[in-house]
Amino acid sequence: MADLQDVPNLSMKHLRTVVTLARFGSFVAAASYLRMSQPGVSRIVQQAEARLGVKLFARGTRSVSQTEAGREFIPAAERLLGEFLQQAQKARTLDGEMRGQLIIASLMSISHRVLPAALVAFRKKHPKIHVQIREGLTSAVAEDVASGIADFGIGNALGLAEGIVAEALVNEPCYVVMPKRHRLAALPAVSLKDIGDEPMISMPSHSGLRRTLDMAANDRGVVFNHSIITNQFGSLFDFVARGLGVAIVPASALPEGGSAIVVKPLRPAITRRIGILRLADKNLAPASQAFLEIFQPKFLAAARGRRAG
Repeated sequence: MADLQDVPNLSMKHLRTVVTLARFGSFVAAASYLRMSQPGVSRIVQQAEARLGVKLFARGTRSVSQTEAGREFIPAAERLLGEFLQQAQKARTLDGEMRGQLIIASLMSISHRVLPAALVAFRKKHPKIHVQIREGLTSAVAEDVASGIADFGIGNALGLAEGIVAEALVNEPCYVVMPKRHRLAALPAVSLKDIGDEPMISMPSHSGLRRTLDMAANDRGVVFNHSIITNQFGSLFDFVARGLGVAIVPASALPEGGSAIVVKPLRPAITRRIGILRLADKNLAPASQAFLEIFQPKFLAAARGRRAG
């Protein structure tokens, strides 16, 4: 058995700071994520290096890289943090109430309607779990999962980086939304050519949904008139209701009934492949498992679409 007097005097704060700096490769980014000052991050890293007796990072003008010692130590530090977190969460459940923090990366279409509904049910069962939602486009969700910032993500399941797996997969159909008195509102379904000349309320050009729709339109010889660009579905539906244009949205983002909007199926159908994303080599924490038990049925039901009229 090792002499405990030889164990370096490193705290969880030291380990967490070192691992975060290694993930981001930048003192500025690490300080932002940890909500600390940049000098504070630098000081803690220097303390860790001094207590270990080795340099973990080579400092550059704009970024840092791991030394050979760092590449050996940091994976061990990540494992220690993960094991500590799991044990801490187990201990917190001994009083019958789950505690801790849950970080979810989500496409904005999912966080618009499905995620809030699941959070209401989750909060009733687990009021002491603090939840952070990181809304973003396809690439941002995948990056949050890959970096370990998010416990899991809800996003595009195609073209995932190595080490990320997708579960609860579904091919989500898209629908056309328009004002109730629109000229196309009487049609049972709408084609891309039907709306080719209409002013469109659209997501940004770098969003996965926008790219999917533009490619489908191009294949059919249609060029959309992207009249208004927004990155919020709440704004998108408001603009449509006010007669500023039509929009194509995924099923999970469709508003509840009673709005000033008509929802029509898109023919031929356009779908996107989405699912729940997580790291392949990391087990989900109890808080994540508890949330997904509530979220997954709601997610699948919403993403599979509905008949609209």
